[in-house]
Amino acid sequence: MAENNQIIITIGRKFGSMGHRIAHQLGRELGMDVVDRNLLFNMAEQDGFDGDFLREYDEKPINHFTSGEVRGHSNSIEKILAEKIFEFQKDFVKTGKSVIFVGRCAEHNLRGTENHIRIFITADEDARIARIAEVRGLSEHDAKHLVHKMDKKRVHFNHSHGNHGWGELDSYDLILNTTGLDMESSVAILKNYIEVWKTKNHIDSDD
Repeated sequence: MAENNQIIITIGRKFGSMGHRIAHQLGRELGMDVVDRNLLFNMAEQDGFDGDFLREYDEKPINHFTSGEVRGHSNSIEKILAEKIFEFQKDFVKTGKSVIFVGRCAEHNLRGTENHIRIFITADEDARIARIAEVRGLSEHDAKHLVHKMDKKRVHFNHSHGNHGWGELDSYDLILNTTGLDMESSVAILKNYIEVWKTKNHIDSDD
């Protein structure tokens, strides 16, 4: 029986799958902090990083043509920033609070962490294109281009930091396809899974 009632939920997501919105609604309903780019940026700015700088390089893959190491230290901005974010993720876990991490290799960076639930949110490509077109006011052509661009970016980011299982079945405890679902039903499915998981792992639901 696990003595630690802290739960760590990591949510990977495909662009246009509603993953970010679902994560925040899930956090509100479970009373858990959600660590995404905004909270990570706040933490990083406190440590001396510039907010605009972080936005430019957030979830960017390492450019191996321009990066290198000098006396064991990387000169890659993308790698330096990613390692700082990974450090923040681990530091947050050390607080003992249950938390939901969104993206940024968290499922890979926190592998081996006790009471870790790994979730991936996806949707059929046509559904993702339609959502992005509606939300951003884009044509179908432009929305399709953006979806493909973001998919490639996220794959390359994760792979460049060793997370080669990103989006693969064996890398997650639950994969949710939100095609044909709204946010409320998607959150309900995740909440039900988490409650079953907590019961099976003897985690106090009132913690």
